[in-house]
Amino acid sequence: MSSEDHPDRPVEGSLGPIARLRVDLGVMHLDRDFDYLVPDEWLETAVPGARVRVRFSGRLRDAYVIDRLHEADVDSPKPIERVIDQVPPLSPESLALIQDVADRYVGTFWDVARAAVPTRHARAESSVLRKVADSAAAPAPSPAHHPTAGPAADPTWRHYRWPETASPARVVWSSAPASDVVAEIGCLARWKRSEGRGVIVVVPDAADVARARSELTRVIPESNIAELSADIGPERRYREFLRVRTGQATVVIGTRTAVFAPVEDLGAIIMWDDGNDVYRELHAPYWDAREVAAMRSHQTSCDVFVGAPARSVATQWWCRSGWATSVDPKRPSWWNVRCIDEHERARDPAAESARIPSAAWTTARNGLRHGPVLFLVARRGYVPTLACQDCRAPARCHDDSCQGALEMSSGHTTARCGRCGALNGAWTCKECGGSRLRAVHVGAGRTADELGRAFPGMQIVWSEADRIVRSVPDTPSLIVATPGAEPIAEKGYRAVIILDARSVYPSLAGAEQQVRRWFEATRLVAEGGEVCLVASASSLEAQALIRWDSRWFAERQLDQRASAELPPVTRVAEVTGPKAAVQAIGDRIRSDHRILGPVPVPDSHHVRSYLVVPRTQAAAFTRELGSLMRTESTKDSTTRDIRVRMDPRDM
Repeated sequence: MSSEDHPDRPVEGSLGPIARLRVDLGVMHLDRDFDYLVPDEWLETAVPGARVRVRFSGRLRDAYVIDRLHEADVDSPKPIERVIDQVPPLSPESLALIQDVADRYVGTFWDVARAAVPTRHARAESSVLRKVADSAAAPAPSPAHHPTAGPAADPTWRHYRWPETASPARVVWSSAPASDVVAEIGCLARWKRSEGRGVIVVVPDAADVARARSELTRVIPESNIAELSADIGPERRYREFLRVRTGQATVVIGTRTAVFAPVEDLGAIIMWDDGNDVYRELHAPYWDAREVAAMRSHQTSCDVFVGAPARSVATQWWCRSGWATSVDPKRPSWWNVRCIDEHERARDPAAESARIPSAAWTTARNGLRHGPVLFLVARRGYVPTLACQDCRAPARCHDDSCQGALEMSSGHTTARCGRCGALNGAWTCKECGGSRLRAVHVGAGRTADELGRAFPGMQIVWSEADRIVRSVPDTPSLIVATPGAEPIAEKGYRAVIILDARSVYPSLAGAEQQVRRWFEATRLVAEGGEVCLVASASSLEAQALIRWDSRWFAERQLDQRASAELPPVTRVAEVTGPKAAVQAIGDRIRSDHRILGPVPVPDSHHVRSYLVVPRTQAAAFTRELGSLMRTESTKDSTTRDIRVRMDPRDM
């Protein structure tokens, strides 16, 4: 291919004979640039962003070309062995973004690059190059772009208060009840494409990708859309990536790694459900797609639209700081939430201890006259937690080396260990000698059994993480689902009943996540539908749902975190490893910081500490921490076993 096929490839003759490379070496202290000589046969192809093979310490290694220079920093640079790809995987913008992400999250360039670029597939590359050649031989006329009015004038957004925004538009929106999220995403994408700009749409999982893609194909030609997600397989994924890289596709829909897609003339990144934990990369350096989208907006001045069922504390911080603009939903006149609180308990004494009070049964019966009813259950399984009936001590595995918690998978099975899987049919309590078990928590399976007995002959649908049902028809049925596994009802649910709502997971984001799950489930209710919450109406979480005002709740969470100097008002590094090494890291940091911990890590010999710094010191802190980790990686000490996560969501 010639340089004309790649608009961002420098003109022949402008590049020096020296390639500055970032070599894949796997250790932090060698995450730096190395100079290599470019042989004549690779002068045109070893351009910035190209992937090459080089010899380092006698072994062949992959590397990315960062720059081309006329002089090297070493006397006798080694030659590049070969160029791997016919199409450079990284654009200059991608190179800069990957380095910025690596610096922010105290990681290495290659750790981020591996997530940003799919595994190479030669057959996929050949098929894309053939299409590029065909289109070059018979170029299609450039489509005419007719800019449309912004979303504020679109009827899709009639249930929102859309303010005037500056350019770039950085917008945070929270869903309205019974809203059509995919239509909202399609509207934003169509608006930016009407201006001739590229678009990236990032959603949590494959099911969301399928729904959003179906909507996008209604407003954008399918040939212009690429899909980037792990579920599509390595060959297709690399082919779709190259379609984006070569400009054949200018709209990308995918999961978290799609935020790095090398879209030409990027106009907007649209992200849905930013509070979902799936946006945090599971491998070092544990980057967060929401923050990468914000960084890319800074870098390219592209628009960012971040939506969610409920406002996350992080995006509300964006709005409070003035970096983003809030688009708020209007609460419809029909919206009403019934809470099973102290007043309900006064009328129904059994409601105090009942998991499904009579008011919830009444709501379900009313809803079933017209269509499906959703029961949201906090835990999956049948009985995921058991205890001694007599002394209430947690039931543990009889194997002393395991001591895992016992659970039951159905009402007719023997208790088994959730850790080692051993059956515990002859279990006895080590505290009191009792042999009877009781349920501490009830899962979706047990709830489905209870509903089946209460509503004989009614169809029961059970949906949870390992058996997700994606959609249900608009017919009377009872749907039991765990958070995140709620099926989409064809015309919305006639009632949504939230069980197990009286407890909050003990973490910094526990209350925020609870509100997010409630809003996600109740957003699926049909217009005029009923909502029942088995919890007191006095809590802030319940009040947010009653008001349908997650922004109000996020603001109060921000106030609490500001007073305690916790994220997102501050930046935090979670440091995990051997106790002496963790303490040494905290002691050697010179930036203004405070230390929370250390605390033991469950089922481990390690400890964990949190280093908290003001946001004004964040850049200096991450540079210092990164420099320290690089220095320690050269030593044979326990500090090499340290794991660093910046701004963890689950502290």
